[in-house]
Amino acid sequence: MNERDRRILEKIVSEIEYLEQLLDGMSQAEFLGSETVERAASMTSINIGELAKRLSAEFYAQHPDTELRFAARTRDVYAHGYFTLSFATVYKTSTEDYPRMKSWIKSTLPGE
Repeated sequence: MNERDRRILEKIVSEIEYLEQLLDGMSQAEFLGSETVERAASMTSINIGELAKRLSAEFYAQHPDTELRFAARTRDVYAHGYFTLSFATVYKTSTEDYPRMKSWIKSTLPGE
């Protein structure tokens, strides 16, 4: 794995850990009741997707089944889906998908 991809993956893990701290113990109802938290989680998801887009073609060739491809697509929906963005989906992605992705990244990073 090249150094640039390693740094990007570490930053993605950092963004996911921020979401985990933000949403720790928060129910979906509480999440949906806080516009500030909704926006923070959405923006963090956009950050994750933007980082995923910056991974090299070689990385994706070595890991063709990685969910990071979905993070990149999710970023586009969150950033441009103005009237169609579902914050319930943001919550699900943040609490179910990203922790699984974080675990995969940590198992893939050299030295982890």
